[in-house]
Amino acid sequence: MNLLNCFNELIGKTQFSKRVGVMVSSNSVNILFQIIVQEFEDQTPCEDFMMLAHQILSKIGQKDRKFATKARLNRGLLVTLSLIKNNANNFKILRILLPVFKLYSNNSVNASYLGKHNSIPSIFRVIQQCGRKHSSVLKLAMEILSNLTKSRNNAARTIGGDYIPNLLALYSDLHQTDTKHRHVSIRKAILNILKNVTSLKSGKKALTESNGIEILYDCAQEVVDCREMESLMILASIIMRKCCPRNKLPLPSIMSTLSFDRPISELYPDTQQDSMIMGFVNFVETADSDNSSLEDDDDIDSDDEKFKTDNTDEVEEDREQGGAPQSYRRGVEDLRMYDEFFPELFEIELVNSESQKSGYISPGLLSSQRSNADSGRDSASSSGSKISCYGSSILYDSDYIDSTAMCEGATAVNLKTGSNIFSLDVQLPSQTSLSGSPTKSPPRKQNQQKQIKLPKKGARRSQKDKKSAKKYSIRTEARESDITEALSITPLPVLRDSMDDLIKTGFSSDDEDLSSELYHDPLLFQVLARETKSIYKFEKLAHPDLCSARAPPFVEPFYHRKFGVQRSKVFEDIDRLIHSENLIDQIIYDLDAIVSKAGMSYSQPNAALINRDQYRLGAASRLEALGPACLRFNAQFECGNLRRVVWVREYEYDLILNPDINANSHHQWFYFEVSNMTADVPYRFNIINCEKLNSQFNFGMKPVIYSVTEAMEGRPYWCRTGYDICYYRNHFSRSAQATGGVKGKTYYTTTFTIKFAHSKDICYLAYHYPYTYTTLMTHINMWDRRCDQSQVFFREQTLCTTLAGNAVPVMTITAQPKSFSKEHVEELRDRPYIFLSGRVHPGECNASWVMKGTVDFLLSKKPVAQLLRESFIFKIVPMLNPDGVINGNHRCSLAGEDLNRRWDNPCPRLHPTIFHSKGLLQYLQMINKTPLVYCDYHGHSRKKNIFLYGCSSSQSWIPNDTQNPACTGNKAEDNGYKTLPRVLHTIAHAFSWPNCSFVLEKSKETTARVVVWRQIGVIRSYTMESTYCGMDRDGKYKDTHISTKMLEEMGQKFAEALLRILPTGANNENPSLQPACYGSQPNLELFGVTAEDRDETGDGFIDLDNDLCAKADDRVSLCGSDTDLNTSDSSDADLEGEDGIVLEQ
Repeated sequence: MNLLNCFNELIGKTQFSKRVGVMVSSNSVNILFQIIVQEFEDQTPCEDFMMLAHQILSKIGQKDRKFATKARLNRGLLVTLSLIKNNANNFKILRILLPVFKLYSNNSVNASYLGKHNSIPSIFRVIQQCGRKHSSVLKLAMEILSNLTKSRNNAARTIGGDYIPNLLALYSDLHQTDTKHRHVSIRKAILNILKNVTSLKSGKKALTESNGIEILYDCAQEVVDCREMESLMILASIIMRKCCPRNKLPLPSIMSTLSFDRPISELYPDTQQDSMIMGFVNFVETADSDNSSLEDDDDIDSDDEKFKTDNTDEVEEDREQGGAPQSYRRGVEDLRMYDEFFPELFEIELVNSESQKSGYISPGLLSSQRSNADSGRDSASSSGSKISCYGSSILYDSDYIDSTAMCEGATAVNLKTGSNIFSLDVQLPSQTSLSGSPTKSPPRKQNQQKQIKLPKKGARRSQKDKKSAKKYSIRTEARESDITEALSITPLPVLRDSMDDLIKTGFSSDDEDLSSELYHDPLLFQVLARETKSIYKFEKLAHPDLCSARAPPFVEPFYHRKFGVQRSKVFEDIDRLIHSENLIDQIIYDLDAIVSKAGMSYSQPNAALINRDQYRLGAASRLEALGPACLRFNAQFECGNLRRVVWVREYEYDLILNPDINANSHHQWFYFEVSNMTADVPYRFNIINCEKLNSQFNFGMKPVIYSVTEAMEGRPYWCRTGYDICYYRNHFSRSAQATGGVKGKTYYTTTFTIKFAHSKDICYLAYHYPYTYTTLMTHINMWDRRCDQSQVFFREQTLCTTLAGNAVPVMTITAQPKSFSKEHVEELRDRPYIFLSGRVHPGECNASWVMKGTVDFLLSKKPVAQLLRESFIFKIVPMLNPDGVINGNHRCSLAGEDLNRRWDNPCPRLHPTIFHSKGLLQYLQMINKTPLVYCDYHGHSRKKNIFLYGCSSSQSWIPNDTQNPACTGNKAEDNGYKTLPRVLHTIAHAFSWPNCSFVLEKSKETTARVVVWRQIGVIRSYTMESTYCGMDRDGKYKDTHISTKMLEEMGQKFAEALLRILPTGANNENPSLQPACYGSQPNLELFGVTAEDRDETGDGFIDLDNDLCAKADDRVSLCGSDTDLNTSDSSDADLEGEDGIVLEQ
């Protein structure tokens, strides 16, 4: 005892950490436990001795991380437990024993061990004896019980002992009496115990039968506005949501209402058939696992959650085996089918006339070219060609081949080196098409196979028997006259001395709107909409699409949510479950019922689509079937998505989205019409079947709304709208079929409240600014009409047809040659290619707005746009998934597959757009014209800003990754792929370099970015990700929603940034033919940059990046749109170097 008293005095009552540390290091803990056990085993243990020893242990145990383990190994657990049992009514002794016992229970092994020795009944006996007087002992007992019930077995013992009603009664009593919130820690411990026991189904049942949900809900409602009770509110909401019954969505099937018969493919058998059949049966939800819980609301930032199925073991196995997936290689004969999609190489005719003046293009020749191009477009849209799934040869129906369309023998020449590739006779495939429609191939016979041969450069294409077909372009005679006059203008050569002036004026267009009223053509849109093929019959044309609606001209800031909004929405949902008798619960829009009632007529073509919204405004809408008290919904138009609407309460509606066609998931994109509203009334909309773990709706994003009344008053804008916006997990269970076999998952709810400005208005709500397929075809028609054919080489052709029969356009944009002399034509053919694609995911409409900005700028009359056309040839496939866009999908095609996971080995029947887009890239690779840059435009729902994903072999999931174009022998990795995003960060206000990533993941090996990088050999292969929300980077657009103007501006800035990547040796033999941007190279040796640094890969292009830029850091500045370049003619003038870097001499 004396010795123990000395130890206790040495430790002291306060500030004893250093002295305790000395005692812990000297093994005093083990010695104390041994002494206690020996004393306890004595027949008459000294109570004072035991209490003094435990008092010392309570001080030492706080500083010893292995205290609980030492107690178990020295058999001290049961000694303390026995003392607690024998002194359950002695609160003086319990104040000494319980702190030590709490330290024991922090260890999970100890908790299980103590539970087996009936520790839980002993602790509950202490709790019952405490009452309100001994709050300190009660707090310790509750915290011990909270630690013990983390063990599932102990939680089951708590449930079996009928202790849950006692805990609920104690919680309710403390809630009523603790008005000054002095015992919040005790109440929090009770909620933690309930949270632990409700992880079991039996615990949920016990709490529900004890009216636990009602008790917790009533208590929470009384303190909902108290910030001090925030921790209790969170715990209570978690418990209530876990115990609320898991309901299935009120749907007959988890599969899409609409279906499409997948073509039969030998390459990809229909593996989804069984799951589709199972999905259409009323699905039976499997029992929830006891391991499932709702409190793990992790924000995993991944737009590809479904596809990230590889685990660590699989990755390690793949690392051991090594290598990326091997793709199917197409032969030379097969790739010759793409000759017709390169009119810039084969359509331009050489003129060897002495009278032909340099810098003048004959209008007659241009008209001839245009005629050829139009005829080629018509032939490409026909359905004459048929292709096999695997064969390298193409089978054409003989009726579609012009027997007279033969040309002389030709030699295919490497346009870069001048060497011959192959020599053959050629028959032009001008009367055939590359249809991707799933038609059966005829039997292979010798006489049916036609040899497709490469045409000779500059050879005149035959015009015999070429028939005109229906064109997208709608021209009048006056318009033809205007074009003819425009083609007669002699283009002025770009003078090298005016280079600085061109750049100075061309890059200062931040606030200039590139679009014009030319795009607003409702009549043309209506005509083209009738040609759009959907898998179901549309009811109308959407008014915002017909009027070409865009974002407003003013900036819209982020939404800043008030404190407690999300929690209040969760409690409102719980109130619906508790008081279900107060709900209306009426289905007011049901696409399943509409399709079932219409039968086969629902798949009829869209013959006469119109819009009569302006006649339905005001009093006319009072004739709605359900009366003025209920909103009316509709989504039967292009790009619309809404499956079912349930009228829950007077001003509250549950909305259920339709999954992608032939799929049971991907619920994010929504676009629907709502009408019959009352002004200034708060309507709450709940989209209850979202899937992603988190959303930008929790971080400031608002949906967009379009009002027909506002449009009639001259404001046809998509505006951000709503308040009380949040995104949270709900109680609707997801089928294991939709989660890949994972049980216990639930859907998420996107909720927002809107006060409409006008009564009886017609409004459209959407996830983002819609951009439909018909809108694209309208814009292509207007681009074709607007561009100056004397300056711009613009061709639009049909690459293939989709599964539903829609044409997939491909565009070619470059500058016309200064003349048709051999030198100028060869200069055009020597230009490097830029390949752009977009909208492979239908719900990513922001990608189409960026693409529109790029094309608008490239076809404009700005000097920098002319420089771009003179420097590059642009191949653009603006919409890779038209069927998905038309039918309101979010991610997949009509085959129910993510097309961005099929680039490695696409099937021409199931994935025609990917098959032929990759074919264009393979064709360029075959003729040694591999694109300088490839960029696939996308949208990102989890991040802000706009950024790029690139490819770096040093950050690959494959160790020592050598199967890629970045490997150049013993040289270090070429970092030139980082130049473009760094320049964009400087010149584009919406672009963010810190968000960029160049990591290569295994799950992304079959995406466009990685396949083009690895298989085609494009080092600068990117995915551009555009936010749905807005920007948080410092600058002009910080904390504002992104708009259509910002997206189009980003497309322009991307095009401008390409001028920073310049060839080093273009046209050295004829400097006069160089575009102005191909100016003389600066003396980089002044900055420590050697010749090897300038061109590491030997690809003929300069890349200034990383350490190279660091060497010239003191005297190098990136040239942005606001930069004032020195235009002095002196020899000491600033030199504009590679990648837009101004080098001060």
